[in-house]
Amino acid sequence: ALSKSLDEAFSLWKQLLDHPGIPSVRSPEQTVTSLHLLATLYKLQAKPIQALESFLLLCSLCRSVGDIPGTAGALSHLTRLLLQLERLSHAQVSLE
Repeated sequence: ALSKSLDEAFSLWKQLLDHPGIPSVRSPEQTVTSLHLLATLYKLQAKPIQALESFLLLCSLCRSVGDIPGTAGALSHLTRLLLQLERLSHAQVSLE
């Protein structure tokens, strides 16, 4: 019940960002921040799969808008989560 709003927000972000290219949002920077916050909240709630999906979405958005530091940060968080889940081969792919 606590994560229902987060799940709804993730679903809406995913629908909006599923299309290739730069999404039509008012502020890509605020969208990046919102997705980062969403992923972090999932992580704090001990929902690693949802956090992984959120960081993947964040990484995709950062790549679309050309935010190289944002992409690196999202990949870093993604890799740390994969290591915590003991998915070493997936973490290695993420690092490469």
